[in-house]
Amino acid sequence: MIDPATTTQLRQLYQNLVDQPLWPDDPRYVDLYADPGWAALDPVARLATRIRFSAIESSQLFSGHRGTGKSTQLRKLQRELEGDPTYKVVICDMEDYLPMTDAVDEVDFMLGAAGALSDALVDAGLLGRDSKGDYWTRFVDWLRGQRIDVEQLGLDAKVPVGPGAELRFNVKANLKSDAAFRERVRERMKLHVGAFRAEVHGFAQDCVKWLRAEHGDDTQLVVIYDSIEHLRGITTNERAVAESVEGLFRGHGDALRFPHVHTIYTVPPWLRLHYAGTDGFDSYCQIPCIKVRKRAPDPGGQVQPDPAGLDVLWRVAGKRGDMQWLLRDRAAFDELALACGGYLRDLFRMLTDLTAHAALHGVPVAGDRCRLAIEELRSAYQGFTNRQAVWLQAIEDSGRLDIPDLDDQHTIARFLDTHVLLAYRNGEDWYAVHPVIRELVADRAAAWHRAQRGQAER
Repeated sequence: MIDPATTTQLRQLYQNLVDQPLWPDDPRYVDLYADPGWAALDPVARLATRIRFSAIESSQLFSGHRGTGKSTQLRKLQRELEGDPTYKVVICDMEDYLPMTDAVDEVDFMLGAAGALSDALVDAGLLGRDSKGDYWTRFVDWLRGQRIDVEQLGLDAKVPVGPGAELRFNVKANLKSDAAFRERVRERMKLHVGAFRAEVHGFAQDCVKWLRAEHGDDTQLVVIYDSIEHLRGITTNERAVAESVEGLFRGHGDALRFPHVHTIYTVPPWLRLHYAGTDGFDSYCQIPCIKVRKRAPDPGGQVQPDPAGLDVLWRVAGKRGDMQWLLRDRAAFDELALACGGYLRDLFRMLTDLTAHAALHGVPVAGDRCRLAIEELRSAYQGFTNRQAVWLQAIEDSGRLDIPDLDDQHTIARFLDTHVLLAYRNGEDWYAVHPVIRELVADRAAAWHRAQRGQAER
């Protein structure tokens, strides 16, 4: 029987381990880059410097695996920039405006981006929701000005939204949830894409003018578009969605660069494969996983733990609750930390599972239950063939994505998106197989080579 005090402590730990963005003043927050040894990796410093040094406007890409703390770092960036009252910073969660499992087009992305900016400025109290600040109404007026039939798009009536049953065209809801609406908009806008791009840019410039009228002529607007890296198809359209995201950032960088506005877009880590084609942006900044293992000096060599990275994870987890109490000792925690590869989401996933187990069986959690948590994590990362294991092993050995015999970049993109491959930084970006399947990859790659030799001998 678990006593009530223990149950209460475990419940609090479980809730503290929920995967969500943190603000810098949250008691669970740990500044990973405060240590001088980590300062060179600080993404906030890199993003902020570009903004501060750009006289008029800037446009940057910010990447990293989901669950590595990008949204938390963006909140830290917001607080840091707002220390200077000339900067007005808003964060727009694009998951609220676009479906994350469908291909994205320049038109519907820019419509969502303009509407998100409109909503964010109102929600932050920087602009009022009137005719000038509400982009959704402005968009319908613009359509009419272009002689595009609003009724045929399904925007012939206003619906109650917001406090006081305010009536507005519900473009946002249609954009997010109605695939037929998005298709109709794309079709009707084919001859108006250039004009629409100019309209969105004009709206962004107007926002800056309105902000300067209220807050001073030195005011600068920073817009952070978050959650774009969540765009990910399902089995039937995975490649199409990935290609649409690549096409958006490789082919329309000029459209996403708003005049007189500083923009940051979060993008999936696999876009790094194509960064040479995204020269419409000022920089690409990638947040790495925490390095808990040193790179092997030779291919197939023994991998050694990195004490500095393990200490960081111990500190991060300790802010969520008493790990010594939950796991008995530091060695048990380090075993979990090494298995997660410095990927925070996997670490929290295992700790959450162990916390729930402790609520039924008591603390500390037994060592065999910790090892079972690692095995359960391993089972989530086995979706690859023996041939693909050869590619993964080549990346593990070299630390690079540009392996000579790989002609299917989409597969590597999927492995980055599903965290089979993890990104690190140690002077330069490098990549490694998720350590929980490192031995499995090596075994399956060897099996493929044995099969090839057998075929050649026959």
